[in-house]
Amino acid sequence: MLQGIINAFDIPTRQAFLPETVSKENLGNAFALYSSLVSVTSMLGPAIAGLLIAAIGSGLCFLVDSISYIAVIIALLAIKLDPKKAVISRRKPLEELRTSFNYAIGFLPIRSILIGSSLVCCVWGFYLALGPIFAKEVLQGGPNTFGFLMTASSLGTLAGGIYLTRQGNVNELGKVLVLGIAFMGVSLIVFALSRVFWLSFLSLLAAGFGFILQIIAGRTLLQLLVSDENRGQITGLYVMASTGAVPIGNLIAGALASRIGAVNSIILGASFCILGSLFFMQQISTFHEQVMRNS
Repeated sequence: MLQGIINAFDIPTRQAFLPETVSKENLGNAFALYSSLVSVTSMLGPAIAGLLIAAIGSGLCFLVDSISYIAVIIALLAIKLDPKKAVISRRKPLEELRTSFNYAIGFLPIRSILIGSSLVCCVWGFYLALGPIFAKEVLQGGPNTFGFLMTASSLGTLAGGIYLTRQGNVNELGKVLVLGIAFMGVSLIVFALSRVFWLSFLSLLAAGFGFILQIIAGRTLLQLLVSDENRGQITGLYVMASTGAVPIGNLIAGALASRIGAVNSIILGASFCILGSLFFMQQISTFHEQVMRNS
């Protein structure tokens, strides 16, 4: 519980802090690099942990993990930025939250990003919850099969992050966001219908690629659209909408799978992604205009 509370402060603060360390034209590349590192460490972490458990035991692994935070603290203390006058609000926390929520909902581009991220993360939660069923019952595999499927989606997110580090035009981010939602939806439908391992592996690799395109493009656009005084609150809302949507997706997927089956549940969720991409396609010009205005 304490770790969850810490993450609730850490994740939005980290994302709100990133625009202060790089210029706006490099913001997309910075988020792409950040997401690539997350993908790499998500794959390497369990492998390293497995070796450490075999060598020193489980308890000491937690100690090693704790010690590693010292390096992060030192790195943060070493960052030197130009002094900036803080905007201190005189409103109460709940009033501040309500004001930020009204601002986000009333501003079409930000509202679209929040809804799109919630949709994608919720459907991604479908895959995370029902993936073991596909590995065991659809593909007739075992724990190793599900491990390979998880690796495929992680490789997809890594590939998407690397691709976006080479995407320097922030004006194209609206198209990238729409493409990511559609690509993920189509790929998950292929995964749901597949009955052979290699096709499932490739479709999840493509789904991971589309998922991270939407996440990185959405994060970058959000940071380009908000003002400095609203950055922290809006970033917090974004993290709540995206991260919080995954367990909700897990819950919905379980309820749906018990009624219509795991395959139909994935297809239904993926279809909403495709429909969502058609809706957000109409917002691309609005994204471009707002980013140019803020620049």
